[in-house]
Amino acid sequence: MPVTDLPLLHAGKVRRLYYLGEDRILVVATDTVSAYDVVLDSPIPGKGVILTQLSLWWRNQLAGVVANDLISTDVPADVAGRALVCERLEMLPVECIARGYLAGSAWLEYERTGTVGGNEIGEGLRLGDPLPQPVFTPTTKAAEGEHDAPLTRAELDDLVGAETAAWLEEMTLRLYSTAHERAREHGIIVADTKFEFGRRRDGSIVLADEVLTPDSSRLWDAAHYEPGVAAPSFDKQFLRDWLIKESGWSPTSGERPPALPDEIVEATRARYVEAFERLTGQGFETALEATLSAGKAPEEAAGLEPSSSIAPVTKLIVDVMPKPEILDPQGKAISGALTRMGFDGVTVRQGKRFELTVDRPADDALLAEAEQIAETLLANTVIEDFTVSYDASPAVGAMSDETTGADR
Repeated sequence: MPVTDLPLLHAGKVRRLYYLGEDRILVVATDTVSAYDVVLDSPIPGKGVILTQLSLWWRNQLAGVVANDLISTDVPADVAGRALVCERLEMLPVECIARGYLAGSAWLEYERTGTVGGNEIGEGLRLGDPLPQPVFTPTTKAAEGEHDAPLTRAELDDLVGAETAAWLEEMTLRLYSTAHERAREHGIIVADTKFEFGRRRDGSIVLADEVLTPDSSRLWDAAHYEPGVAAPSFDKQFLRDWLIKESGWSPTSGERPPALPDEIVEATRARYVEAFERLTGQGFETALEATLSAGKAPEEAAGLEPSSSIAPVTKLIVDVMPKPEILDPQGKAISGALTRMGFDGVTVRQGKRFELTVDRPADDALLAEAEQIAETLLANTVIEDFTVSYDASPAVGAMSDETTGADR
């Protein structure tokens, strides 16, 4: 089934989320690129594939640290390589940023106050210096076109609860430390990065969204790293620098950014590809060909267990109302409670609801079939009426979609 036949839940700056059922979504990464909270007119060819495959690699590397949202890489053919089937989660409203080096907004804060994220870190540090220890600097998830705002620990506690806030800090720093160590083995320094987490229906929290990509991280070439000197990077800082230093455009001008020259597009893509190849040890084109090759499941190419193919899932809701004369203890209890509260003359009948989950796309034929099932199932003397409807609820908590938290 082509992606265009799936219900679209959310269209962000870079990602599209599609409905696959009550517990699953399809996350598709496009080739668009944003800078300074603006989507640029010039796409980076293959960028969505690079981000998806690198996120997949990192999920596997970090699986021993925390569970993640990945279900399958078995996706529709028209988005092969650039999409993942993930759990539907209640995304936590916070960007969990870990910083190990003085760069970006952390450097600007340190110059002003001697702190990073409000934490005292000592005097005499230079731009690009490693911090004495990694620092957790959470921010809000701003709406598109707006900027994320730093969160104090008290504000984070109020937003997600003190226990969850403590867990997020501990897990963010554990993930960063593990990723930093793995990346150094491949000649890359993860200067900072952002993680996102979502809550499952059982209350557990898992890693979600993109993971340690050049869009969500500041990645430096370890071979040329020197504090006080700008190191070659494998993220979109190169593109951002061209926009504000060479193009003549200003983020505060109110004007659209200019189109990217071909050489800037190609150089940006080359940096993304090099990050992938250094980290994974695979040639990008070779890895992509293996992933898409006929007769080889994408899970095998990614080192995952095979999973079933995607099937559209529809949830149907059946609401049932008993006849008035039927003994209804719940309804009588509510009526009594309302009377005690001063609401006289109110009678309540307590209906019932059940759900039907069907591995088929939603259409009129499915609804008619469900109504026939319900009519047969509920053919008895105590039922007065019932209704059948689709569950059209949106995804539980949309991902932030290429928020560049660590950038800013």
